[in-house]
Amino acid sequence: MKQSPRTAPASIEEQSFYGIIAAGARDGELWIKKRVRRFAATILSLLVSIALCCCGTFLWWDIQGKAKRARMEAENSCVQQFGSMTESYNEAFRLYGQVASKFGELDESYDLDALAALQDKKPEGYRLLYCDTDLDGDVREAKALKRSFDRLSVEYRKALAPVRK
Repeated sequence: MKQSPRTAPASIEEQSFYGIIAAGARDGELWIKKRVRRFAATILSLLVSIALCCCGTFLWWDIQGKAKRARMEAENSCVQQFGSMTESYNEAFRLYGQVASKFGELDESYDLDALAALQDKKPEGYRLLYCDTDLDGDVREAKALKRSFDRLSVEYRKALAPVRK
């Protein structure tokens, strides 16, 4: 607001009137500044709250995703271990069949005593593992069974080696 280029008010009443107007204008400006600051603070608070909610939601989803990925990796590991155990069992059972066949033929080119000792060491059937309830226990059991089937396979291979006379 521009004031007229007057030099000084003529009377005291005029001075107080202009003072009241000037004070009112200053109060209005202060009120507008306060209102703008309060509005800016409210907007900033709202933006910070939204950002925190978004970050919290993202963090929660990330934790849930990591847990799901870890569970899926554990299940895949269990399934792979079960497949490896099954392959080892099949190999041991195939070799056991060869041992039984050679012993049944009484082929003297093999160590018949070793073949006879292995007749009682038939690979035992394994328990089906479902890889859904006790993943660590199922993996440990599959590894233990695989090791036992592998040991039997080594024994069968040794017994199936032809003897030189």
